[in-house]
Amino acid sequence: MANNVIILGKSGTGKSSSIKTLDPKETMVINVLKKRLPFKGSQSLYNTENKNLLSIDEYNQIIDMLKYINEKMPNIKTIILDDVIYVMRKEYFKRAKENGYGKTA
Repeated sequence: MANNVIILGKSGTGKSSSIKTLDPKETMVINVLKKRLPFKGSQSLYNTENKNLLSIDEYNQIIDMLKYINEKMPNIKTIILDDVIYVMRKEYFKRAKENGYGKTA
């Protein structure tokens, strides 16, 4: 069973910086905006070589990756979707002109 936690806050309040307190061997960061993590040493801790940093911003790709992590990466205990609100906003605007029941998942 998983615990879901949502951390909301204004820009610059330390949401992404708090990643530095996590174990990079047990953490996967899905970085939607493809930005650098805002703490010293982040590039050596989280990167593609360590297989703990992904830069994807498509809803379906994120879902597929979450399934893959669940099935193939038992070492990952924490998954961070950094700035995921942008994926949700992108999906909303992409489907804004669809009518009522015409919107399907």
